[in-house]
Amino acid sequence: MISGTPPNWITSSWYADQTLERVRFVSSMSQLSPIRGFIIPRSPPMVDERYARVNDRRVRLPKSGPIPLPPQRIRDLDSWLGCFTNWEKQAPLAGDRRSLGPARCRALLDRAGVPTPSGPVVQVAGTKGKGSTVLWMESLLRARAQPCAATISPHLESITERIRIDGIELPEAEIIDGLRLLHPHLIDLKQPDSDAPTFFDLWIALFIERAHQAGNRWILLEVGLGGPLDSTCAIGHDVGVLTTVDLDHQAILGESIQEITREKSRIATAGKPFIIAEGTHSDLAAEIAVSHGAIPEVISDDDRLPPSVLFPQRLNAAVGLTALESVAGVKPWTVDEIQTATELIELPGRLELLSGPPPLLLDGAHTPLSLAAFAGCFQSYCGSVPGALLLGMLQDKDAISSLAPVAKLIPPPSIVSITVPSPRGLPAAQLANIIESLGIRCQPLDEPQQGLAWMMQKAAAGVPTAATGSMLLAGWIRRHWGEPLH
Repeated sequence: MISGTPPNWITSSWYADQTLERVRFVSSMSQLSPIRGFIIPRSPPMVDERYARVNDRRVRLPKSGPIPLPPQRIRDLDSWLGCFTNWEKQAPLAGDRRSLGPARCRALLDRAGVPTPSGPVVQVAGTKGKGSTVLWMESLLRARAQPCAATISPHLESITERIRIDGIELPEAEIIDGLRLLHPHLIDLKQPDSDAPTFFDLWIALFIERAHQAGNRWILLEVGLGGPLDSTCAIGHDVGVLTTVDLDHQAILGESIQEITREKSRIATAGKPFIIAEGTHSDLAAEIAVSHGAIPEVISDDDRLPPSVLFPQRLNAAVGLTALESVAGVKPWTVDEIQTATELIELPGRLELLSGPPPLLLDGAHTPLSLAAFAGCFQSYCGSVPGALLLGMLQDKDAISSLAPVAKLIPPPSIVSITVPSPRGLPAAQLANIIESLGIRCQPLDEPQQGLAWMMQKAAAGVPTAATGSMLLAGWIRRHWGEPLH
Protein backbone atom coordinates (compact mmCIF):
# COMPACT_ATOMS: atom_id res chain seq x y z
CA MET A 1 0.00 0.00 0.00
CA ILE A 2 1.21 3.48 -0.78
CA SER A 3 2.06 5.41 2.35
CA GLY A 4 2.78 9.03 3.11
CA THR A 5 0.95 12.11 1.85
CA PRO A 6 -1.80 11.21 -0.61
CA PRO A 7 -1.96 12.98 -3.99
CA ASN A 8 -3.81 16.28 -4.11
CA TRP A 9 -6.61 14.85 -6.20
CA ILE A 10 -7.54 12.52 -3.34
CA THR A 11 -7.72 15.12 -0.59
CA SER A 12 -9.59 17.68 -2.70
CA SER A 13 -11.78 16.07 -5.34
CA TRP A 14 -15.13 16.22 -7.08
CA TYR A 15 -17.37 13.25 -7.62
CA ALA A 16 -20.88 12.79 -8.95
CA ASP A 17 -23.41 10.41 -7.42
CA GLN A 18 -24.75 7.57 -9.55
CA THR A 19 -27.81 9.45 -10.77
CA LEU A 20 -25.81 12.60 -11.52
CA GLU A 21 -28.47 14.66 -9.74
CA ARG A 22 -26.03 16.58 -7.62
CA VAL A 23 -22.29 17.05 -7.21
CA ARG A 24 -20.57 17.16 -3.86
CA PHE A 25 -17.13 18.27 -2.77
CA VAL A 26 -14.94 15.93 -0.79
CA SER A 27 -12.22 17.49 1.34
CA SER A 28 -11.42 14.78 3.84
CA MET A 29 -9.89 11.32 3.87
CA SER A 30 -12.99 9.73 5.41
CA GLN A 31 -14.17 8.32 2.08
CA LEU A 32 -10.97 6.47 1.21
CA SER A 33 -10.43 2.74 0.98
CA PRO A 34 -7.37 0.76 -0.19
CA ILE A 35 -7.47 -1.49 -3.27
CA ARG A 36 -4.29 -3.55 -3.58
CA GLY A 37 -1.54 -1.05 -3.54
CA PHE A 38 -3.44 2.04 -4.57
CA ILE A 39 -5.79 4.33 -2.67
CA ILE A 40 -9.08 4.94 -4.49
CA PRO A 41 -12.05 6.96 -3.26
CA ARG A 42 -15.21 4.91 -2.82
CA SER A 43 -16.85 7.47 -5.07
CA PRO A 44 -14.22 8.20 -7.76
CA PRO A 45 -13.38 11.82 -8.46
CA MET A 46 -14.21 14.09 -11.31
CA VAL A 47 -11.27 16.41 -10.83
CA ASP A 48 -12.27 19.14 -13.25
CA GLU A 49 -15.66 20.06 -14.57
CA ARG A 50 -17.81 21.42 -17.33
CA TYR A 51 -21.57 21.42 -17.45
CA ALA A 52 -24.29 19.69 -19.47
CA ARG A 53 -28.07 19.66 -19.21
CA VAL A 54 -29.39 16.38 -17.85
CA ASN A 55 -32.95 16.02 -16.60
CA ASP A 56 -33.18 19.83 -16.68
CA ARG A 57 -30.29 20.06 -14.21
CA ARG A 58 -26.73 21.21 -14.68
CA VAL A 59 -24.27 18.38 -14.03
CA ARG A 60 -20.50 18.41 -14.11
CA LEU A 61 -18.73 16.42 -16.78
CA PRO A 62 -15.08 15.36 -16.44
CA LYS A 63 -12.30 17.26 -18.13
CA SER A 64 -8.62 16.51 -18.00
CA GLY A 65 -7.14 15.64 -14.64
CA PRO A 66 -5.45 12.77 -12.79
CA ILE A 67 -7.21 9.41 -12.96
CA PRO A 68 -6.13 6.64 -10.56
CA LEU A 69 -4.63 3.39 -11.77
CA PRO A 70 -7.15 0.68 -12.64
CA PRO A 71 -7.61 -1.85 -9.83
CA GLN A 72 -6.02 -5.27 -9.96
CA ARG A 73 -9.31 -7.07 -9.24
CA ILE A 74 -12.28 -7.07 -11.61
CA ARG A 75 -14.69 -6.80 -8.68
CA ASP A 76 -13.27 -3.36 -7.90
CA LEU A 77 -13.62 -2.17 -11.50
CA ASP A 78 -17.05 -0.55 -11.11
CA SER A 79 -15.66 1.84 -8.51
CA TRP A 80 -12.80 2.85 -10.78
CA LEU A 81 -15.09 3.24 -13.80
CA GLY A 82 -16.99 5.85 -11.81
CA CYS A 83 -14.21 8.23 -12.89
CA PHE A 84 -15.76 8.29 -16.36
CA THR A 85 -19.07 9.70 -17.55
CA ASN A 86 -21.36 6.76 -18.35
CA TRP A 87 -24.36 7.76 -20.44
CA GLU A 88 -25.86 4.27 -20.10
CA LYS A 89 -26.55 4.98 -16.42
CA GLN A 90 -27.92 8.46 -16.91
CA ALA A 91 -31.43 9.29 -18.13
CA PRO A 92 -33.14 10.91 -19.77
CA LEU A 93 -30.35 11.74 -22.17
CA ALA A 94 -29.71 15.44 -22.60
CA GLY A 95 -31.31 17.13 -25.58
CA ASP A 96 -28.20 19.16 -26.37
CA ARG A 97 -26.37 16.00 -27.58
CA ARG A 98 -23.82 16.33 -24.77
CA SER A 99 -20.68 16.91 -26.81
CA LEU A 100 -21.03 13.50 -28.43
CA GLY A 101 -18.41 12.41 -30.92
CA PRO A 102 -15.60 9.93 -31.60
CA ALA A 103 -12.77 12.46 -31.18
CA ARG A 104 -11.95 11.52 -27.56
CA CYS A 105 -11.74 7.82 -28.44
CA ARG A 106 -9.65 8.52 -31.55
CA ALA A 107 -7.28 10.72 -29.56
CA LEU A 108 -6.87 8.04 -26.89
CA LEU A 109 -6.02 5.42 -29.53
CA ASP A 110 -3.48 7.79 -31.08
CA ARG A 111 -1.82 8.64 -27.76
CA ALA A 112 -1.60 4.94 -26.89
CA GLY A 113 -0.14 4.09 -30.30
CA VAL A 114 -2.85 1.54 -31.10
CA PRO A 115 -2.75 0.89 -34.86
CA THR A 116 -5.81 0.89 -37.10
CA PRO A 117 -7.19 -2.66 -37.51
CA SER A 118 -5.84 -4.41 -40.60
CA GLY A 119 -8.73 -6.87 -40.88
CA PRO A 120 -12.19 -6.10 -42.27
CA VAL A 121 -14.30 -3.80 -40.07
CA VAL A 122 -18.11 -4.07 -39.95
CA GLN A 123 -19.97 -1.34 -38.03
CA VAL A 124 -23.58 -2.01 -37.02
CA ALA A 125 -26.02 0.81 -36.17
CA GLY A 126 -29.77 0.61 -35.52
CA THR A 127 -32.34 0.67 -32.74
CA LYS A 128 -33.01 -3.04 -32.38
CA GLY A 129 -31.11 -6.06 -33.63
CA LYS A 130 -27.61 -4.53 -33.47
CA GLY A 131 -26.19 -6.92 -30.90
CA SER A 132 -27.95 -9.90 -32.46
CA THR A 133 -26.57 -9.04 -35.90
CA VAL A 134 -23.05 -8.81 -34.48
CA LEU A 135 -23.48 -12.19 -32.77
CA TRP A 136 -24.80 -13.74 -36.00
CA MET A 137 -21.75 -12.47 -37.89
CA GLU A 138 -19.48 -13.78 -35.15
CA SER A 139 -21.09 -17.24 -35.38
CA LEU A 140 -20.89 -17.24 -39.18
CA LEU A 141 -17.18 -16.42 -38.99
CA ARG A 142 -16.60 -19.08 -36.34
CA ALA A 143 -18.32 -21.63 -38.60
CA ARG A 144 -15.47 -20.93 -41.05
CA ALA A 145 -12.80 -20.78 -38.35
CA GLN A 146 -12.21 -17.13 -39.25
CA PRO A 147 -10.66 -15.13 -36.39
CA CYS A 148 -12.85 -12.26 -35.20
CA ALA A 149 -13.28 -9.75 -32.41
CA ALA A 150 -16.69 -8.35 -31.47
CA THR A 151 -17.93 -5.68 -29.12
CA ILE A 152 -21.56 -5.51 -27.97
CA SER A 153 -23.45 -3.36 -25.49
CA PRO A 154 -24.96 -3.11 -22.99
CA HIS A 155 -23.91 -6.14 -21.00
CA LEU A 156 -26.52 -8.27 -19.23
CA GLU A 157 -24.66 -9.78 -16.28
CA SER A 158 -20.95 -9.01 -16.50
CA ILE A 159 -18.87 -6.30 -18.12
CA THR A 160 -16.73 -9.06 -19.63
CA GLU A 161 -19.57 -9.70 -22.12
CA ARG A 162 -18.75 -6.50 -24.01
CA ILE A 163 -15.54 -7.72 -25.65
CA ARG A 164 -15.38 -11.11 -27.35
CA ILE A 165 -12.42 -12.69 -29.12
CA ASP A 166 -13.36 -15.63 -31.36
CA GLY A 167 -16.67 -16.03 -29.54
CA ILE A 168 -15.15 -16.03 -26.04
CA GLU A 169 -15.59 -13.21 -23.54
CA LEU A 170 -12.36 -11.40 -22.79
CA PRO A 171 -10.90 -12.81 -19.53
CA GLU A 172 -10.88 -10.51 -16.52
CA ALA A 173 -7.08 -10.41 -16.42
CA GLU A 174 -7.00 -9.29 -20.06
CA ILE A 175 -9.41 -6.44 -19.30
CA ILE A 176 -7.28 -5.20 -16.40
CA ASP A 177 -4.05 -5.52 -18.42
CA GLY A 178 -5.55 -3.55 -21.28
CA LEU A 179 -6.85 -0.80 -19.02
CA ARG A 180 -3.47 -0.47 -17.32
CA LEU A 181 -1.80 -0.22 -20.71
CA LEU A 182 -4.19 2.59 -21.72
CA HIS A 183 -4.02 4.37 -18.36
CA PRO A 184 -0.96 6.60 -19.04
CA HIS A 185 -2.69 7.89 -22.16
CA LEU A 186 -6.16 8.66 -20.77
CA ILE A 187 -5.39 12.36 -20.40
CA ASP A 188 -3.60 14.58 -22.90
CA LEU A 189 -1.24 16.39 -20.54
CA LYS A 190 -0.23 18.79 -23.33
CA GLN A 191 -3.80 20.10 -23.53
CA PRO A 192 -5.08 20.72 -20.00
CA ASP A 193 -8.53 21.75 -21.27
CA SER A 194 -9.11 18.56 -23.27
CA ASP A 195 -11.93 16.20 -22.32
CA ALA A 196 -11.36 12.96 -20.47
CA PRO A 197 -12.79 9.93 -22.29
CA THR A 198 -16.25 8.71 -21.38
CA PHE A 199 -16.81 5.12 -20.30
CA PHE A 200 -17.84 4.14 -23.83
CA ASP A 201 -14.81 5.92 -25.36
CA LEU A 202 -12.59 3.97 -23.01
CA TRP A 203 -14.26 0.63 -23.69
CA ILE A 204 -14.11 0.97 -27.48
CA ALA A 205 -10.43 1.92 -27.22
CA LEU A 206 -9.86 -1.10 -24.97
CA PHE A 207 -11.63 -3.31 -27.52
CA ILE A 208 -9.49 -2.07 -30.41
CA GLU A 209 -6.30 -2.47 -28.37
CA ARG A 210 -7.15 -6.00 -27.22
CA ALA A 211 -8.23 -7.00 -30.74
CA HIS A 212 -4.86 -5.75 -32.01
CA GLN A 213 -3.05 -7.81 -29.39
CA ALA A 214 -5.01 -10.89 -30.53
CA GLY A 215 -3.73 -10.54 -34.10
CA ASN A 216 -5.20 -9.82 -37.52
CA ARG A 217 -8.93 -10.59 -37.55
CA TRP A 218 -12.41 -9.37 -38.45
CA ILE A 219 -13.62 -6.45 -36.33
CA LEU A 220 -17.35 -6.35 -35.50
CA LEU A 221 -18.55 -3.09 -33.91
CA GLU A 222 -21.95 -2.45 -32.37
CA VAL A 223 -22.75 1.27 -32.30
CA GLY A 224 -23.72 2.39 -28.81
CA LEU A 225 -26.02 5.30 -29.65
CA GLY A 226 -26.97 7.05 -32.87
CA GLY A 227 -24.55 7.14 -35.77
CA PRO A 228 -21.51 9.25 -36.68
CA LEU A 229 -21.21 10.77 -33.20
CA ASP A 230 -20.67 7.35 -31.61
CA SER A 231 -17.29 6.27 -30.23
CA THR A 232 -17.18 3.33 -32.66
CA CYS A 233 -16.67 5.87 -35.46
CA ALA A 234 -13.13 6.39 -34.15
CA ILE A 235 -12.10 3.86 -36.80
CA GLY A 236 -13.40 3.57 -40.35
CA HIS A 237 -15.45 0.63 -41.55
CA ASP A 238 -15.36 -1.58 -44.63
CA VAL A 239 -19.09 -2.29 -44.37
CA GLY A 240 -21.78 -0.26 -42.63
CA VAL A 241 -25.00 -1.86 -41.40
CA LEU A 242 -28.34 -0.40 -40.32
CA THR A 243 -30.68 -2.79 -38.55
CA THR A 244 -34.28 -2.11 -37.51
CA VAL A 245 -35.04 1.52 -36.59
CA ASP A 246 -37.63 2.23 -33.90
CA LEU A 247 -38.54 4.94 -31.39
CA ASP A 248 -35.81 5.11 -28.74
CA HIS A 249 -33.50 7.81 -27.33
CA GLN A 250 -35.72 10.46 -28.95
CA ALA A 251 -34.21 13.20 -26.76
CA ILE A 252 -30.98 12.82 -28.69
CA LEU A 253 -31.88 11.26 -32.04
CA GLY A 254 -35.23 12.82 -32.91
CA GLU A 255 -38.93 12.31 -32.26
CA SER A 256 -39.81 10.29 -35.37
CA ILE A 257 -38.62 7.19 -37.21
CA GLN A 258 -37.55 9.46 -40.06
CA GLU A 259 -35.39 11.68 -37.84
CA ILE A 260 -33.80 8.69 -36.12
CA THR A 261 -33.16 7.01 -39.48
CA ARG A 262 -31.45 10.14 -40.78
CA GLU A 263 -29.14 10.25 -37.77
CA LYS A 264 -28.20 6.58 -37.76
CA SER A 265 -27.76 6.38 -41.56
CA ARG A 266 -25.04 9.01 -41.40
CA ILE A 267 -22.48 6.30 -40.70
CA ALA A 268 -22.74 5.43 -44.41
CA THR A 269 -19.31 5.98 -46.00
CA ALA A 270 -18.43 6.86 -49.57
CA GLY A 271 -17.50 3.85 -51.66
CA LYS A 272 -18.43 1.35 -48.94
CA PRO A 273 -21.35 -1.12 -48.83
CA PHE A 274 -24.23 -0.11 -46.56
CA ILE A 275 -26.53 -3.01 -45.67
CA ILE A 276 -30.04 -2.07 -44.50
CA ALA A 277 -32.64 -4.26 -42.79
CA GLU A 278 -35.97 -3.97 -44.59
CA GLY A 279 -38.56 -1.87 -42.77
CA THR A 280 -40.42 1.40 -42.82
CA HIS A 281 -37.05 3.14 -42.58
CA SER A 282 -35.21 1.34 -45.37
CA ASP A 283 -36.08 3.57 -48.35
CA LEU A 284 -35.00 6.70 -46.51
CA ALA A 285 -31.84 5.00 -45.24
CA ALA A 286 -30.91 3.95 -48.78
CA GLU A 287 -31.50 7.50 -50.02
CA ILE A 288 -29.21 8.92 -47.34
CA ALA A 289 -26.56 6.29 -48.06
CA VAL A 290 -26.56 7.26 -51.74
CA SER A 291 -26.19 10.93 -50.78
CA HIS A 292 -23.07 9.95 -48.83
CA GLY A 293 -21.65 8.04 -51.79
CA ALA A 294 -22.18 4.65 -50.13
CA ILE A 295 -23.55 1.54 -51.85
CA PRO A 296 -26.85 0.59 -50.16
CA GLU A 297 -28.53 -2.81 -50.25
CA VAL A 298 -31.85 -3.55 -48.53
CA ILE A 299 -32.19 -7.08 -47.11
CA SER A 300 -35.38 -8.84 -45.99
CA ASP A 301 -34.44 -12.55 -45.89
CA ASP A 302 -32.00 -15.19 -47.07
CA ASP A 303 -33.31 -18.57 -48.21
CA ARG A 304 -30.09 -20.27 -47.10
CA LEU A 305 -31.17 -19.81 -43.48
CA PRO A 306 -32.83 -22.89 -41.94
CA PRO A 307 -36.61 -22.73 -41.35
CA SER A 308 -36.02 -22.88 -37.59
CA VAL A 309 -34.66 -19.30 -37.63
CA LEU A 310 -37.72 -17.08 -37.25
CA PHE A 311 -38.34 -13.32 -37.35
CA PRO A 312 -36.82 -11.08 -36.00
CA GLN A 313 -33.64 -13.15 -35.79
CA ARG A 314 -34.11 -14.28 -39.38
CA LEU A 315 -33.82 -10.66 -40.51
CA ASN A 316 -30.78 -10.04 -38.29
CA ALA A 317 -29.06 -13.17 -39.61
CA ALA A 318 -29.78 -12.27 -43.24
CA VAL A 319 -28.42 -8.75 -42.75
CA GLY A 320 -25.28 -10.05 -41.02
CA LEU A 321 -24.69 -12.63 -43.73
CA THR A 322 -24.97 -10.03 -46.49
CA ALA A 323 -22.64 -7.68 -44.62
CA LEU A 324 -19.90 -10.30 -44.40
CA GLU A 325 -20.30 -11.27 -48.04
CA SER A 326 -20.04 -7.60 -49.06
CA VAL A 327 -16.34 -7.55 -48.18
CA ALA A 328 -14.21 -7.90 -51.29
CA GLY A 329 -12.85 -11.40 -51.85
CA VAL A 330 -15.15 -13.15 -49.37
CA LYS A 331 -16.83 -16.28 -50.74
CA PRO A 332 -20.55 -16.87 -50.07
CA TRP A 333 -21.43 -19.01 -47.06
CA THR A 334 -22.71 -22.49 -47.80
CA VAL A 335 -25.94 -23.90 -46.39
CA ASP A 336 -23.88 -26.24 -44.19
CA GLU A 337 -21.79 -23.36 -42.82
CA ILE A 338 -24.93 -21.38 -42.04
CA GLN A 339 -26.44 -24.39 -40.27
CA THR A 340 -23.28 -24.67 -38.16
CA ALA A 341 -23.52 -20.96 -37.29
CA THR A 342 -27.16 -21.45 -36.28
CA GLU A 343 -26.09 -24.19 -33.88
CA LEU A 344 -23.25 -22.07 -32.47
CA ILE A 345 -25.12 -18.83 -31.80
CA GLU A 346 -26.36 -17.85 -28.36
CA LEU A 347 -28.65 -14.84 -27.94
CA PRO A 348 -29.07 -14.12 -24.21
CA GLY A 349 -31.97 -11.87 -23.26
CA ARG A 350 -33.41 -11.93 -26.77
CA LEU A 351 -36.60 -14.03 -26.79
CA GLU A 352 -34.58 -16.45 -24.70
CA LEU A 353 -36.17 -19.48 -23.08
CA LEU A 354 -34.51 -20.13 -19.72
CA SER A 355 -34.91 -23.83 -19.00
CA GLY A 356 -34.93 -23.28 -15.26
CA PRO A 357 -36.45 -25.09 -13.58
CA PRO A 358 -38.96 -23.55 -13.81
CA PRO A 359 -38.92 -22.31 -17.45
CA LEU A 360 -39.15 -18.61 -18.31
CA LEU A 361 -39.43 -16.68 -21.58
CA LEU A 362 -37.11 -13.67 -21.24
CA ASP A 363 -36.76 -10.72 -23.59
CA GLY A 364 -35.18 -7.27 -23.36
CA ALA A 365 -37.73 -5.65 -25.72
CA HIS A 366 -38.38 -1.98 -24.94
CA THR A 367 -39.56 -0.35 -28.18
CA PRO A 368 -42.85 -0.61 -30.11
CA LEU A 369 -41.51 -2.98 -32.78
CA SER A 370 -39.56 -5.20 -30.42
CA LEU A 371 -42.46 -5.50 -27.97
CA ALA A 372 -44.76 -6.36 -30.88
CA ALA A 373 -42.37 -9.20 -31.75
CA PHE A 374 -42.31 -10.27 -28.11
CA ALA A 375 -46.12 -10.23 -27.90
CA GLY A 376 -46.36 -12.50 -30.93
CA CYS A 377 -43.86 -14.94 -29.45
CA PHE A 378 -45.53 -14.86 -26.02
CA GLN A 379 -48.94 -15.48 -27.63
CA SER A 380 -47.55 -18.62 -29.29
CA TYR A 381 -45.84 -19.64 -26.05
CA CYS A 382 -49.12 -19.40 -24.12
CA GLY A 383 -51.47 -20.78 -26.76
CA SER A 384 -55.01 -20.63 -25.38
CA VAL A 385 -53.82 -20.58 -21.76
CA PRO A 386 -53.66 -17.27 -19.83
CA GLY A 387 -50.02 -16.51 -19.16
CA ALA A 388 -48.16 -14.54 -16.50
CA LEU A 389 -46.11 -11.50 -17.45
CA LEU A 390 -43.69 -9.32 -15.48
CA LEU A 391 -42.95 -5.87 -16.92
CA GLY A 392 -40.28 -3.33 -16.04
CA MET A 393 -39.13 -0.36 -18.12
CA LEU A 394 -36.80 2.63 -17.97
CA GLN A 395 -37.96 6.20 -17.52
CA ASP A 396 -36.86 7.43 -20.95
CA LYS A 397 -38.87 4.85 -22.93
CA ASP A 398 -42.20 5.47 -24.65
CA ALA A 399 -44.11 3.00 -22.49
CA ILE A 400 -47.59 3.77 -23.88
CA SER A 401 -46.68 3.14 -27.52
CA SER A 402 -44.36 0.27 -26.72
CA LEU A 403 -46.81 -1.68 -24.55
CA ALA A 404 -49.80 -1.37 -26.89
CA PRO A 405 -49.20 -4.87 -28.38
CA VAL A 406 -49.36 -6.38 -24.87
CA ALA A 407 -52.91 -5.06 -24.49
CA LYS A 408 -53.96 -7.20 -27.48
CA LEU A 409 -52.93 -10.54 -25.98
CA ILE A 410 -55.82 -13.05 -25.86
CA PRO A 411 -56.55 -14.35 -23.32
CA PRO A 412 -55.15 -11.47 -21.23
CA PRO A 413 -52.23 -12.53 -19.04
CA SER A 414 -51.82 -11.79 -15.35
CA ILE A 415 -49.44 -8.83 -15.21
CA VAL A 416 -47.25 -7.37 -12.48
CA SER A 417 -44.90 -4.41 -12.75
CA ILE A 418 -41.65 -3.77 -10.92
CA THR A 419 -39.11 -0.97 -10.84
CA VAL A 420 -36.06 -2.02 -12.85
CA PRO A 421 -33.10 -2.12 -10.40
CA SER A 422 -31.43 0.98 -11.85
CA PRO A 423 -31.48 4.74 -11.20
CA ARG A 424 -33.19 4.94 -14.59
CA GLY A 425 -36.01 2.56 -13.63
CA LEU A 426 -39.61 3.70 -14.13
CA PRO A 427 -41.44 3.34 -10.78
CA ALA A 428 -43.61 0.23 -10.68
CA ALA A 429 -46.76 2.16 -9.70
CA GLN A 430 -46.29 4.61 -12.58
CA LEU A 431 -45.77 1.75 -15.03
CA ALA A 432 -48.88 0.00 -13.70
CA ASN A 433 -50.93 3.15 -14.30
CA ILE A 434 -49.71 3.27 -17.91
CA ILE A 435 -50.58 -0.39 -18.44
CA GLU A 436 -54.05 0.05 -16.96
CA SER A 437 -54.63 3.08 -19.22
CA LEU A 438 -54.35 0.58 -22.08
CA GLY A 439 -57.28 -1.37 -20.66
CA ILE A 440 -55.45 -4.21 -18.91
CA ARG A 441 -55.03 -4.88 -15.22
CA CYS A 442 -51.62 -4.68 -13.60
CA GLN A 443 -50.43 -5.11 -10.03
CA PRO A 444 -47.39 -3.03 -9.04
CA LEU A 445 -44.93 -4.69 -6.66
CA ASP A 446 -42.78 -2.70 -4.27
CA GLU A 447 -39.60 -4.75 -4.62
CA PRO A 448 -38.03 -6.48 -7.65
CA GLN A 449 -37.52 -9.60 -5.54
CA GLN A 450 -41.29 -9.81 -5.10
CA GLY A 451 -41.66 -9.90 -8.86
CA LEU A 452 -39.06 -12.65 -9.11
CA ALA A 453 -40.91 -14.72 -6.50
CA TRP A 454 -44.23 -14.12 -8.28
CA MET A 455 -42.81 -15.36 -11.60
CA MET A 456 -41.19 -18.42 -10.04
CA GLN A 457 -44.44 -19.35 -8.32
CA LYS A 458 -46.42 -18.98 -11.56
CA ALA A 459 -43.89 -20.85 -13.68
CA ALA A 460 -43.54 -23.66 -11.13
CA ALA A 461 -47.32 -24.10 -11.27
CA GLY A 462 -47.15 -24.63 -15.03
CA VAL A 463 -48.35 -21.17 -16.08
CA PRO A 464 -46.55 -19.89 -19.22
CA THR A 465 -44.47 -17.09 -17.72
CA ALA A 466 -42.40 -14.30 -19.25
CA ALA A 467 -40.60 -11.06 -18.42
CA THR A 468 -39.80 -8.14 -20.70
CA GLY A 469 -39.42 -4.37 -21.00
CA SER A 470 -35.69 -3.70 -20.56
CA MET A 471 -32.29 -5.25 -21.25
CA LEU A 472 -31.27 -4.17 -17.73
CA LEU A 473 -34.25 -6.11 -16.39
CA ALA A 474 -33.32 -9.14 -18.50
CA GLY A 475 -29.79 -9.09 -17.10
CA TRP A 476 -31.02 -8.81 -13.52
CA ILE A 477 -33.43 -11.73 -13.97
CA ARG A 478 -30.77 -13.89 -15.64
CA ARG A 479 -28.53 -13.36 -12.62
CA HIS A 480 -31.21 -14.43 -10.15
CA TRP A 481 -33.49 -16.90 -11.95
CA GLY A 482 -33.42 -20.28 -10.26
CA GLU A 483 -31.86 -18.98 -7.05
CA PRO A 484 -33.52 -20.17 -3.83
CA LEU A 485 -36.10 -17.69 -2.58
CA HIS A 486 -35.68 -16.40 0.97
